Amino acid sequence: MTIKIAEPLENLARFQGEPALERIRGEFLPAVDVPAWRELIEEFLVLESPKTRYAYPYFKPWSFAAAPGSGAHHAHIGGLALHVLQGLCNARALADAHETRGLPLCRSLLYAAILLHDSMKRFIYRFTEEYCLEKAEDPFIGKREDHHSWLLRELHARGVDRELLLAVAAMHGLDDVSLQDGVRPLAVVNHYLSISGTGLAMASEEVSAEHVFGFLADSDWPWSGRAQQRCAAVAGPLARRLGVTEAYMRLYLGSRFGFEAVDAMVGTHGLEEATELLAERMA
Repeated sequence: MTIKIAEPLENLARFQGEPALERIRGEFLPAVDVPAWRELIEEFLVLESPKTRYAYPYFKPWSFAAAPGSGAHHAHIGGLALHVLQGLCNARALADAHETRGLPLCRSLLYAAILLHDSMKRFIYRFTEEYCLEKAEDPFIGKREDHHSWLLRELHARGVDRELLLAVAAMHGLDDVSLQDGVRPLAVVNHYLSISGTGLAMASEEVSAEHVFGFLADSDWPWSGRAQQRCAAVAGPLARRLGVTEAYMRLYLGSRFGFEAVDAMVGTHGLEEATELLAERMA
């Protein structure tokens, strides 16, 4: 038994990316009730030509439904849409718990920040002919330039209001950073605001529930990244059985099932039984 290599790779978006985008559009985009924010999200979902400079040569943009989600996590076709949907679902659960206490919350701001914050990933990832992921950003994310600083620059160039800019900035690195001279509140957020040229700075007293919930909702990567790493154990045996390279098998497993689902299957059934179950599903 063999599987056919997807040509083009974007065809694999039908498994995870396209259903995730459909849910995003149906369940979450309508909750963004500020017209300017919603129009902005629609623009970035299909953006073809950035307005601002970027420190690295970037790649032809993926569709939002097909784009990989990262190098360290969701590194498969449809990974971006799946990651964003996971963040939105996480945020909705946090917002529900918050509102149960009778506390106010702007879901429009919360969801808008999540929907926007990773959208420039469409331009910075690609797969080689050997199905290994390449990226056009700093190896150490955020040191000089990455997808997040680029997005903030793009938003600033469009005159986006301070409220939304800070909410997007808070998605990455809201936690404080300890340095030799002590703790620096919002060090990462303000670093991003600085290197992107927004001219803004965020103060500790400005941190809101929306900022915290956005940051927490996006913080699935320590788990999803480990799931991606552990999928290598099942990708090898399946690749040999199905007549493809191990790199393509990893890409295919993530694109079709999601690394988290494959990892959960291995955890539940063990490696050998999970390998058999996955082979049956792909037959």
